[in-house]
Amino acid sequence: MNKLWNREEIDALLIENDVAVMRAICRLFEMQTQCEQATGMTDTKNNVGFSASDAKAGTRMARWLLGLNDRNEKRYQPKSLLHPKCQMVLGRYAQGGRVIDRARKIAMKHSKQLVRLANG
Repeated sequence: MNKLWNREEIDALLIENDVAVMRAICRLFEMQTQCEQATGMTDTKNNVGFSASDAKAGTRMARWLLGLNDRNEKRYQPKSLLHPKCQMVLGRYAQGGRVIDRARKIAMKHSKQLVRLANG
């Protein structure tokens, strides 16, 4: 029997688990259209993937996590948002805080989508 997740459980997981946050960012990126993935902007109002205000930061974080360059080509080793150089590279998207904290904020904002994904 498969577990059915609810939003409170997903939110609790995101609050306490950095790996879950990073997986969430990657999943949200995968849900973007190809055009949205390429531009780092949201151009389709489909309530899927990143919102317009999080698209650029979320896309940059996902590319870092997946080892993609700006053309979404696999060029690098995948890295964690906790990697020592992450703050230096992606810090501008962290709104003055830590990159993992901004990623957590993005994931929490989109947790309704993550519940749908988790429940398949």
